[in-house]
Amino acid sequence: MERITISSKGQIVIPKQVRDALNLSEGSKLTVELRGWEIVLSKEAHWKKLRGAGGNLMKRFADFKKEERDLEDSRS
Repeated sequence: MERITISSKGQIVIPKQVRDALNLSEGSKLTVELRGWEIVLSKEAHWKKLRGAGGNLMKRFADFKKEERDLEDSRS
């Protein structure tokens, strides 16, 4: 587990080893989610870029992922 510090401007630095593992570079998009007292950063899924391609399917997939996260949180 890495420890980071928040700057006076509210910025953080994602450690290089994490950036490399997730193939993050300048301009990469992340989502921020608050789960209780945790802040979760997630790499934006490529499927989200497929707007207009089966909207109902995309919503069902998003609901499925939320259920997975909720189940994971309940086990903690």
